[in-house]
Amino acid sequence: MEKQAHVWHSSAGIGAVVIVHGTGEHHGRYEHVARFLNDRGFHVWAGDLPGWGRSAGLKGHIESFDDYLPPVAAWIAAARRELPEGSPVFLLGHSMGGLVAVRFVQRFQGEGLDGLVLSSPCLRLKMAVPRWKTELAVLLDRLWPRLQMANGIAPEMVTRDAMMQERYGADPYVYRKVSVRWYNGLMKAMEQAWQEMQNIRIPLLVLQAGDDQLIDPAGVARFVEELSLPDKTYIEYPGLYHEVFNEPERERVLADLAAWLEKHGP
Repeated sequence: MEKQAHVWHSSAGIGAVVIVHGTGEHHGRYEHVARFLNDRGFHVWAGDLPGWGRSAGLKGHIESFDDYLPPVAAWIAAARRELPEGSPVFLLGHSMGGLVAVRFVQRFQGEGLDGLVLSSPCLRLKMAVPRWKTELAVLLDRLWPRLQMANGIAPEMVTRDAMMQERYGADPYVYRKVSVRWYNGLMKAMEQAWQEMQNIRIPLLVLQAGDDQLIDPAGVARFVEELSLPDKTYIEYPGLYHEVFNEPERERVLADLAAWLEKHGP
């Protein structure tokens, strides 16, 4: 699992950030975020989750959403091994990767982590899924779990930056289909995230797109509000689309991330 991880080293090495990417993409789309964090003293670990990017397995498919957790655990462990004892390690997840990060923290109560950062996390979808579609997905999961469908994510939906749209559309490692089993696993994981809110016990920062075309900002804000957590910060960016790190205003978002890490770092 660690062989899919890439490390961007910082000359300072004051801590580490482990990045978990979103649906259909890969860790390489976060190189500019990693370089930014390197300049502020943090090593960065990131890899491709099963079924995405350069990872092994059927593209767009998993047997269980829990399949995403062991690679994340391996990347965190690798960061811990390389850093001096006591150095902070933070987990940063975007979109579906945000949900993966939430489920990881809930499963292991944040063990080995000093904080959690979520970027437009997949905690509530923008559009409600009709009941008949949910029931059909459950039926198809029994008959043809690997059946794939388009994920419906267009470049213009994730960012307003024309250059970033072009890169997304031309990226050979972006895969725009998902399986029925993947969809059901995602929906179940979202339910579990809300049911196990009490298991998030580490400092939290949420960077949420205000004009998100995929995720419901009000749902994410409510999730944060209902958390019984003393150290939580929710920042919503009016007008920004889903990928806040790829928006024209990304420097402002990165500055907010850096300020929070500095506050919670060594």
